[in-house]
Amino acid sequence: MASRVVTSEARSTIYTEAMEVFHRAADLIGLDRRVRMELEEPDYEHIFYVTVKLHTRLAPLSQGTDRFKDLPDSELLPDGLEPLLDGSFVFKRRALIGANLSMRDGVVRLKGKGLYKVVPGRPERFKAYRVQHNQARGPYKGGTRFHQDVSLDLFKVLAAEMTWKTAISDVPFGGGKGGIKVDPKSLSSEELEALTLRYMYRLKPLIGPDLDIPAPDVGTDGTIMGLLLRQYTDGERERHKLRGVVTGKDTRIGGSEGRVKATGQGLAYCIQEWFADRGATPAGSTFILQGFGNVGSNAAEILCGLGARLLAVNDAGGTIFNPNGIDVVDLISYVYENPRNLRRTVGGYPKAQQISKTDLWDVDADICIPAALGGEITGPVAERLKCKLIAEGANGPTTPEGDRVLAKRGIELIPDIIGNAGGVTVSYYEWIQNKRMEHWSETEVNGRLEQAIKSNYRIIRDIARNLPRRTATHNSSRYCIGKEIDMRTAAMVLALKRIEAHYQLEGFSQ
Repeated sequence: MASRVVTSEARSTIYTEAMEVFHRAADLIGLDRRVRMELEEPDYEHIFYVTVKLHTRLAPLSQGTDRFKDLPDSELLPDGLEPLLDGSFVFKRRALIGANLSMRDGVVRLKGKGLYKVVPGRPERFKAYRVQHNQARGPYKGGTRFHQDVSLDLFKVLAAEMTWKTAISDVPFGGGKGGIKVDPKSLSSEELEALTLRYMYRLKPLIGPDLDIPAPDVGTDGTIMGLLLRQYTDGERERHKLRGVVTGKDTRIGGSEGRVKATGQGLAYCIQEWFADRGATPAGSTFILQGFGNVGSNAAEILCGLGARLLAVNDAGGTIFNPNGIDVVDLISYVYENPRNLRRTVGGYPKAQQISKTDLWDVDADICIPAALGGEITGPVAERLKCKLIAEGANGPTTPEGDRVLAKRGIELIPDIIGNAGGVTVSYYEWIQNKRMEHWSETEVNGRLEQAIKSNYRIIRDIARNLPRRTATHNSSRYCIGKEIDMRTAAMVLALKRIEAHYQLEGFSQ
């Protein structure tokens, strides 16, 4: 777990690619070599395994069905069967209460559903991670991602981004990230709970409210954070003093007002500031959106509340388009409140046209908001876009090639490390409230967030324009570097100058 220096001979990975902007900004400011080495690689890279017992499943039987023609229907307690996306059901013990069960060779017929093979429960092993990138400015801080496509390199990228993001937000944290390689939609609610609790059991020696503070990310939410909190504090003598070990909790157990919407809210504040710089507001503008999870759905709802119009949305389950605008509140209801929409997808939304994902990039709109996973705005995609502004809600949604194409085409950018910094900023407010055993109103939280996001966005904009100044709201005089640079590099310059100051003023432990 020791740090290592990246050399020119190192193989290219998503981490080395993501670090290109770091090296570019470090060169521009003449970052101290020792500080550079401290930041080039994470402090610690933890990989471990989590085992849980999966429940018995009923898997659809598609072959050899003829010999079960005479198999009678089985009647099971409906809430004892939990449907999964693959068409199977997780079988819970309470399903047998008052049941009328007929089984032959491990096959049952469910009334109105067809034949199912009983797949006995078994233990399963999952790969888990926690990467702790840097703690010069404070405890490690970063999300917990449950997704089937995670890897060590991805968590290194995300942990480093948290280091830059906390510095840009000017909150006293460093960067971390972690999670489990799993598709959470392939598990029942009870299995997901067991996996979450076991993950914290293994993670507990590595984290703490003053050491490393997880938060929600892709595949996790406030419910998962509540489970992590319970497992961490269970049996502790002064458990309420430990509430700050995770953020993004439900407000009833120490969470902050405004935290659920914070990332989308912060992005909306950046977009407001982009328009204000042009003497305008978002009212009357149009936007397209990729990703309709926490960030995308909340950003869309807030922007539409400001008078903007959503034209198209893409997520993992489909893409929809309506040239007259999509009712975001109605779409949220369709995605998150419709019990038949197991995938929680915009796909199939009846009040919009179904289009292909590639068609999304051809929709003519003022703003494009990538708010899904990384690497979506590639060079070819950037060539097709018909927008004036990319406002990054996801982590790393634009590739280096995509950046170059956007710059060539004159499409402006709100980079992710300020665009989606609202989440960690309000996580800091939640942490402070937990420390003080306080609870702030949503008005107070959003007021603080607006000031923090807009002032730091203005500093980044001044760095990009080489316009050092001190105003009533911000001071960019110590960060400009004597020449104009792009917004992504400007954001990194701000992050590195703030981090470097800690090393310069505090020195190095011997």
